Amino acid sequence: MNTKTLLLLLVVVLIYLTWLVLHQVIFHRSFCRPANRVAEYFYHRLSGFLFLGVISYWIGSHWFDLSPAQMGIGFTLNNVAQWSLLAAVLVIPALMFWVGPQKRNLWDNPKIRAKYWSWALVLFSTLSWIIYLFAYEFFFRGFLLFPCIEKWGLVCAVVINVVFYSLAHLDQGWRMVIGAAVFSVVLSLISFYTGNFYAAFLIHVINACCNEWISLYHHPEMRVKGLI
Repeated sequence: MNTKTLLLLLVVVLIYLTWLVLHQVIFHRSFCRPANRVAEYFYHRLSGFLFLGVISYWIGSHWFDLSPAQMGIGFTLNNVAQWSLLAAVLVIPALMFWVGPQKRNLWDNPKIRAKYWSWALVLFSTLSWIIYLFAYEFFFRGFLLFPCIEKWGLVCAVVINVVFYSLAHLDQGWRMVIGAAVFSVVLSLISFYTGNFYAAFLIHVINACCNEWISLYHHPEMRVKGLI
């Protein structure tokens, strides 16, 4: 096996664990004030952009001498990307209209558990999702996926991606782990056939935002001021 790529896998683990540990230290240690849940989720997403996006890109380009293209950064959306996005726009909202009102989904969504939402909070939450998921998809479907494809081929790279992505959802239960594994396969293949992670990012944004908006609308204990 290539030592450089193995080292990259280690760096992926260290970056992700550092991000999680800092979150726990800031919001859940006894010497901290009780967590403000709104602030906590904004911190989680913005710090995710820093660690999974900015720091990962810097390490990839400076330590591993990876070009933007080698980390899944391109500037086109080919036919595969366009058809994938069209399918996502049609399928995901329909699926969320079915899943969103279910008690199991409302138990955990929206992630921000504010009882009363202003339109500013809705907007900032949506923007923070976009910023966070750009870095998140770069981390898994760019920084991790493309160097593995280059060294070990598509199948091995997808398997590695599924393992890492599933482990990242381990704290959310086995149902989420299984869903994450399937989602990882789909997004990894789309990223490979499009040559970048942009379509995966946009699909993930559609999924996250549709889920949040529909869950917020149906949640019996939450309201958007001026809407309901």
